[in-house]
Amino acid sequence: MNKIRCLGFTLTELMITIAIIGIVTSIAVPSFSKMLERNRLKEAAQSLKSDLLFARTQAIKTSQNIVVSRSTGNSGAWCYGLTNNASCDCSASPSTCEIKTVSGSNFSTTNIKSIFTVNTSFDFRRGTSANSNTCFSTSSYTVKVKTSNAGRTVICTNNNSTALAGVDTCPNSDTVCTL
Repeated sequence: MNKIRCLGFTLTELMITIAIIGIVTSIAVPSFSKMLERNRLKEAAQSLKSDLLFARTQAIKTSQNIVVSRSTGNSGAWCYGLTNNASCDCSASPSTCEIKTVSGSNFSTTNIKSIFTVNTSFDFRRGTSANSNTCFSTSSYTVKVKTSNAGRTVICTNNNSTALAGVDTCPNSDTVCTL
């Protein structure tokens, strides 16, 4: 007698596999959305930091002061711009920032919560500036971009539940950004 062998899956096996895939997906989606939120926040902070460093370099290179003007806003409704003048309006259409304008719409879920020293001016002689802080936040995380009197720019984060992994903690003497 010949036995007929059927190749394939039974309906029960298929349903169990689909259930397992559903459970794994429901666990992975929230962590994936948190990862996207963290990455957008890091990207926005890194963008401002690199543009502050660029402004400092341009000031020294072109022998003229460069100003970085920032405006606050939520959910990407913020901006900053670089100019040779005393200040510029990055939210104007068209922008009055001659060198560069960055819109927060590129970082849709991020906010610029607070700014200490709205216009950061880099002196062309030594690349120095006044102290300035910009606090970026999302619904769960905060990060601060700091510029010192020497013109050095760093990114730091809180030492609490809103801390951003992979970013140095702000020193205790700093005022920390809050959500």
